[in-house]
Amino acid sequence: MQMSGKNILLLALMLVSAGLAAALRPTASLADELSPINLNAMVPTAFGDWQEQPNHSSQVVNPQQKQILDKIYSETLSRTYVNAAGYRIMLSIAYGKNQSDALQLHRPEVCYPAQGFTLLAKQPGTLDLLGRPITAIRMETSLGQRHEPVTYWTVVGDHITKNGIDKKLTEMHYALRGTIPDGMLVRVSSIDQGAGNAYALQDQFATQMVNAIAPEHRQRFAGDPNVN
Repeated sequence: MQMSGKNILLLALMLVSAGLAAALRPTASLADELSPINLNAMVPTAFGDWQEQPNHSSQVVNPQQKQILDKIYSETLSRTYVNAAGYRIMLSIAYGKNQSDALQLHRPEVCYPAQGFTLLAKQPGTLDLLGRPITAIRMETSLGQRHEPVTYWTVVGDHITKNGIDKKLTEMHYALRGTIPDGMLVRVSSIDQGAGNAYALQDQFATQMVNAIAPEHRQRFAGDPNVN
């Protein structure tokens, strides 16, 4: 089976990263230099037009079984929010202190199909967080009659990563400094037959959520605006 140029480049970066890891053996944890993450306390239960709706977290797709989640992630958060019009947004956040090759954030385009969903479409998009556009991923998924558009973004250390290659380059950048970065994946989704309507409301939700987080914690969720 032939590999695409993108896959070859990603494989090469992984091999180089593995070589750097072996040579440099970064031991300093970026997470240990920062305040501890407590997702339940950091993310408000109400902001803008959105209010948490208890007892609806079972609708949120989880990437793996609990024992695997506990190994990969330091913190996870799953909530469902509803606005005044009755529209529901499902929020899932996964945080890992150690973004090494063995402990990687699991992307939704992998975990959704693993739970029986069909991945209908995937493309890059942008979100306005902290007054600047960041790169996000848009997905359309379905499971029977459930049509679930998804928006997610990934933060590694201070960086919003655009794709797998960018994520690997960011990890290599930290390895050269002798540092193990942390990582966070923020995912919002909704059950909606209209992807355009879903993405517009998800954008509003994400912007209001990050703005409602305490200023000293916002960069952990949206990256450093001074880092490209």
